[in-house]
Amino acid sequence: MEGEDAVMYKISRVFFLGVFLSISLTACSSAGSQNLSGSPASQGNANASETQGVSGSEESQEEQGKRDKQAQEPLLGADATDEELLELLGDEVNLVTDGSYIELISDFKKHTENYSGKIYQIEGAYHMEDGIPYITRTIVDGDEKSVQGMPLKYLPSEPQEGDWIQVTGVINEGEIGGETMALLEVVILKPLKEQGQAELSAS
Repeated sequence: MEGEDAVMYKISRVFFLGVFLSISLTACSSAGSQNLSGSPASQGNANASETQGVSGSEESQEEQGKRDKQAQEPLLGADATDEELLELLGDEVNLVTDGSYIELISDFKKHTENYSGKIYQIEGAYHMEDGIPYITRTIVDGDEKSVQGMPLKYLPSEPQEGDWIQVTGVINEGEIGGETMALLEVVILKPLKEQGQAELSAS
């Protein structure tokens, strides 16, 4: 990978990390705010702080400052490995299984707004069509076969045609070849040695 593609992938990965971490920190802050309001424990703490006076208040502010500083420190840098990133993402990654592939790929395209910004992991064959990279599976419907897949954006590397790959990325809407469509913005692309189920039955 060279030139503009390398730069765009790097920017995409850094942007993704920033967005994900900000969402995580917001969620943590919200949980903390909920614990501070109305619960018996928080009411007990409030009563205790009233009896402690100014010194207790100062101590509380100091502890809060330490927590805020820790929260602001980045969990991963831009050069984090794929394994480190996947571990951090954890349950945020939605797996597209063999059984859900046909329905989900179709829905990504029809109702992109419902999935935009969410992280999905998909396995399939690498395919180039009209200069556009795709991750695909072959769909078998009776005697007919068709290819169904998602266009990929920001590839970290270019696999060989037909290679079996695993892509973790963000569903979004973007322009490819002058047409606006649903696509998968690649965060991690992993070539797999063992091929999965290349053909899926539509029935």
